[in-house]
Amino acid sequence: MFVKLCDKNILQMGELKSFKIKELEVMAVNLGDRVLCLDARCSHAGAPLSEGMLEGTVLTCPWHYSQFDISSGEVLRGPAGKTLKTYVIEERQNVLFVDL
Repeated sequence: MFVKLCDKNILQMGELKSFKIKELEVMAVNLGDRVLCLDARCSHAGAPLSEGMLEGTVLTCPWHYSQFDISSGEVLRGPAGKTLKTYVIEERQNVLFVDL
């Protein structure tokens, strides 16, 4: 089921932005050619990943420096051991919708 996430123009290039939809916290990032959406909290200790450092598609957690590939949610470096869930995004007339 797709639900409205936000207007695309509020996501600056390379910006990590968290959203709370119902009981779920997700994070979106505008890479220019595409927008990605994944879990907003680190699978290790629940750190807010929108406060992390993004280099290309590698996201570093702000607390314990786990690294994730934001394209797949895959853990690249621990201590996190669990992949982040990724979500399908659709753009309709400059509005982003996420499939929950």
